[in-house]
Parts: sequence; C-alpha cells; structure tokens
Amino acid sequence: MSLRIGFIGVGGIASLHIESLKRIDEAEIVSVYDVSPENAANAAERTGAQVMDSAEDVLDPGRIDAVYICTPQFARGNLEELAAKRGIHLFVEKPLGLNVEEVLQKEKAILESGIIHSVGYCLRYLDTVQQAKAYLNGRQAHLIQAYRFGGSHPARWWHQLDMSGGHLVDAVTHQVDMIRYLAGEFQEIEAKFGRVSFDRQQAQGTIYDAGAITFSMEGGTIGSITESCLSVHHSSSDVKLFGPDFFVHLSNNGFTLTIVDENQNETVTSAVEPYFEQSKAFIDAIIRHTQEPVLSSYSDAARTLAVTLAANRSSVEHTALQL
Repeated sequence: MSLRIGFIGVGGIASLHIESLKRIDEAEIVSVYDVSPENAANAAERTGAQVMDSAEDVLDPGRIDAVYICTPQFARGNLEELAAKRGIHLFVEKPLGLNVEEVLQKEKAILESGIIHSVGYCLRYLDTVQQAKAYLNGRQAHLIQAYRFGGSHPARWWHQLDMSGGHLVDAVTHQVDMIRYLAGEFQEIEAKFGRVSFDRQQAQGTIYDAGAITFSMEGGTIGSITESCLSVHHSSSDVKLFGPDFFVHLSNNGFTLTIVDENQNETVTSAVEPYFEQSKAFIDAIIRHTQEPVLSSYSDAARTLAVTLAANRSSVEHTALQL
C-alpha cells in the first residue's frame, strides 16, 4: 500500500520529514508547495513530486491521502480545517498557532472529521524519553527544573513576537511538552521575560532574549523553566525531575537519560532518529486506521500551546495565571 503525501511548506524542518519519509516504503511524496519557488523546486527535485500553484491545490483528496503542514505558525490560515473537511490525514509542525481559541476551533474540526492527526513533538519518540516515562509511572517528582539555552532562528519573522510567539512558544515548547508528557498537566504559571541584549543589538525585533518561568502542576509538583535564545557560547536543553528517592535527568534535548535511585545510577544515550520514528508512527496509524501509534495528537499539542501562551500573557499582565 502506498500513501500519497503532500507538503505545504518545504523549508528546513520539512526537509527532515522528507528525508524520513523517503525511507518508508509505504509513503510517496507527490505534491509540494512553498511560498519560495526555489524551496519548492528543490523539494520536487529531491522527491519527484509535482510543484503545486497554491497550498489549497495541495489539499486535493483525489491526489493525496495525507499532508504535512510545515509553514510557520503565523501562516496556517484554515489549512488544517480544510484538510479535515476533505478527509486528508494531517501532520502539523509545532507550535500549532498563536491563538488558543483558533486552535481549539481547528481541533474540533479535526476530531469531528475522524482523520488521523499528528503534531511535531518528535522528542516523545526517543527511546530515552519512553524509558523515562515508564520509570516515572507511579512516581511523582516534587520539583522539576528545565532549561533551554542557545541561538536564535535566522528568519526575520521569528524575531517578531506576534509572528513566532518568541523562543518559549516556538522552541522551548519541546521542554514544556516533555514535562507534560512525563509528569502531567500544568495548573498555574507565572513568567518574566527580558530584552536587555536584544534592545541594544536588534531593536527592530520584539521577541525576548531571556525568560524565567515558574509553575505548579495538578499533582502539587512545582518547577521552573529558564531560557534564552541569545546564548552564543553555551547551549543546553535539559529537563530534571527530583523525587524523594529518585532523580531523572533528560539532557541534550532528551537524547541522554540519567536515572539515579538506591538501585541504579545509569546513563544511556538514544539509539533512534526521532523524526523518522515520528513519521513511521504517522504512516502506520493511517494504514491501521487508528491514532494509537501517534504520541502527540492535535489535542495534546493544543494543551502544550496553551501553557506557553499563558506564560507570555502572564509576563504582560504581571500575574500568575491558572491553566
């Protein structure tokens, strides 16, 4: 069985999905579209797909079975709803958008349609993250510490808060999602963001250069997230969970796992490619007509988005917000 795949947006992140799908026998990329004709032509050359005239032209149920939407979060429009209406299975890159109400409307359309849907929280597919999740089953951390430091995205739109949502919404969302996946739902969040360096170096942008977020979770766990997208000499992406008799540390964006308790002090490194595992699960779900292989549904991703957008709002309103 060959599933016909379309792509809307074939920039950097889409390239990772394309390379993964090329390794899956059941998947065939047949249609691509990008606002950059050069990007579209390059993707077509790599895959043998046809370049379409518009995003809507990609969403032809007579031509494709599933679509990957990899456009920036500000440029989605009603593409997800249109795919759902036309019965086209849907993979969407994170984050889902910049407005929770709009995302929830899309969620409703997707769920009512019955299509298979997946969102690009690829770190859930790491064997290390799965091992951590299994270990934490039945255990509760009392403290969670997470951080993500590194450089900025080169695109001009990414530096505009109303187009990207900032580093937290766009990138640190992976750490927020990992916390949710491993430890449950957020209950309250409070955030402070700053622009000390960006104000001097890049006054035309509006995103923050650093953030400090505190939170509580439904089970009583408390924690913090610190982040910066202007850390050129040090990069790190970690989640640490502290329990009364255990310590779990996912470092290197989840690729390295350390578990320490009275019986073990073990560090392992992931042996899988998360983008490949993610696409394989999505294709498998379509073939089997079940959401079961998909580890991040649209609904799940909507909850992660709500946490990050609440943090942004908390900073503006100078108050803690309930989730």
